[in-house]
Amino acid sequence: MNTSPSLAAVNPRKSKPGAIKRMERSLRPALKEVRWLLKEPFLAWRHPEALAFYKSVMTTAYRPDDLLDVVPQLKILYLAMPKAASSRIRSNLASMMGRDTVTGWRSDQNWRVHNRKANALRAPRHSILKFHAMATNPDALRFTFVRNPYTRLLSCWADQYRDRPLVPGYGRVEVYLAHREQADPSLPIGGDKTLSFSEFVRFACATSNMRVDKHWQRQSDIKNIPGVSFDLVGKIETFEADFAKVLDHVGADDEMRRNAMPAFHTSSRKRITEYFSADLAARIYKAYESDFDEFRYPRSLPD
Repeated sequence: MNTSPSLAAVNPRKSKPGAIKRMERSLRPALKEVRWLLKEPFLAWRHPEALAFYKSVMTTAYRPDDLLDVVPQLKILYLAMPKAASSRIRSNLASMMGRDTVTGWRSDQNWRVHNRKANALRAPRHSILKFHAMATNPDALRFTFVRNPYTRLLSCWADQYRDRPLVPGYGRVEVYLAHREQADPSLPIGGDKTLSFSEFVRFACATSNMRVDKHWQRQSDIKNIPGVSFDLVGKIETFEADFAKVLDHVGADDEMRRNAMPAFHTSSRKRITEYFSADLAARIYKAYESDFDEFRYPRSLPD
């Protein structure tokens, strides 16, 4: 008898036929709307401050239900900054609550790290009251991590665009195709074309304040969440020292601290200076000047 687990057991995303999954996705907006119609009057009556706070964040912040993790069990509110170790940090937060999201990890199949059913990290919409509590509780830790804009863009290009044909079928490429004309119509397009790093920089800089994609949106804009004051803004460049403050907050033991330190995954590439001309660096600095200023990164290229 074959006792090996089925594919559906190994990968829950494959457990339902495609037609059923598509139907469920099509129904989600309507179901969310019904739940909200039931929830809002109660919150307005019993918790008007929390409701007003939630609405302010939803109308102002960039993708808060995607990027904010509410973790009341750990007294944490985490803002996941894309391309700034968000996978690594989310995997650690999930592990702190007994969830394994990294066994069998592949860089092209990391959905469990960011899937809320798998990682147990709640979005603000899941509990408006707990979201408000974690945003205002003096005993909670509100934190995020940021990254040097130069290396953040290089990492984004290496992971999402390098050697990919510029045709529909891949999410980030489709973002590029949708906004290429508006950003710079001279940029390449077609199945026989790929996006060089310098071409990606032209596109990213032109759209860096348009909220078209979280991976290259300005970090200063993503962090600008009304009513949320961050206790810790860590840096990828000093990850071990900065993330230790998160581990201190949760009372992590030695094993948890050892497991938290290794890099989650890295992109293979040449020395950073080989990718940047003076003009390219100047273009990035101009587009992301608010990130350089707010997070105190030098204008010069990192080593």
